[in-house]
Amino acid sequence: LAPGVAEPSAADFRDKIIAFIGPVEQLEILNTIVYRIHHRVAAQWRDRRVFLMGDAAHLITPTWALGLNTGILDAISLPWRLAWVARGWASDALLDGYAREQRPVAAEGSGEMARAARKYMAGEAASVKAMSGTAWANAATRTMLGVRLDVDDTGDWSMVKTDRGPFRVGDRIPDALLHGGDGRPVRLHDLIDDTFLALYFTDVRRRPNIPADSAGLRHIVVSHRDAPLDGGLRDRALFDVGDRFRQLVGCPSDTLLLVRPDDHIAAIASMRGASAESLYRHVVAPAKVGVSG
Repeated sequence: LAPGVAEPSAADFRDKIIAFIGPVEQLEILNTIVYRIHHRVAAQWRDRRVFLMGDAAHLITPTWALGLNTGILDAISLPWRLAWVARGWASDALLDGYAREQRPVAAEGSGEMARAARKYMAGEAASVKAMSGTAWANAATRTMLGVRLDVDDTGDWSMVKTDRGPFRVGDRIPDALLHGGDGRPVRLHDLIDDTFLALYFTDVRRRPNIPADSAGLRHIVVSHRDAPLDGGLRDRALFDVGDRFRQLVGCPSDTLLLVRPDDHIAAIASMRGASAESLYRHVVAPAKVGVSG
């Protein structure tokens, strides 16, 4: 309840329940507990070697498992950054991206979702932007798999999906079933564990010039054509049956996608004018600006 608002009566509760579940023959309210909405977010999430995450960084209204899921997003975002810095693959400035990306989601996005959840449960789904998309988009929003992070510091982030694509920088790339050169199925997310992944959406029969893998960065061709046996790329190409994955991503042919270890897209560029290595270095060695909050 907001400050100064009287506690609802049993009749008020009954009306709310019926509005949500529909008419019933008999309804008995056994007990009620007043919960006053509170939403608090730490002003600073990092102090040198100490980081806050989960409830230590943000207390969120317990609706739609927002507190738990926002904490899981924290736990996905920070560890790979620590690993890259500890291995000497990235500058310390990479760690500042953790709070910069996650704090808006906790401070603004989760509050918006909590308000949407209350409207949705009150039978006002038509007025809720967070659940106004397609069935696929609503499922992505509800499960928080559709969160787009502000990975390039432009202020472009969102917790709401309203359609299926095309995917943008900051979006979480969906898992996909592809096939290796030996014909065996390969899950995309299994390839992203503990590495950046450069995906080249192109016709592998043209024998594109793909760089060698390096520490923290792997290169894979995704093609709707099977890789030739003598093309030199059969063990570095994945067969996209029916071109389905590229169409789901919503990118044209000859596109390069750089995906981070947390499954979020770090960059999208044309293969003709972009270098995956340069894009990768831009992500892991950002300029350090001020003190992280």
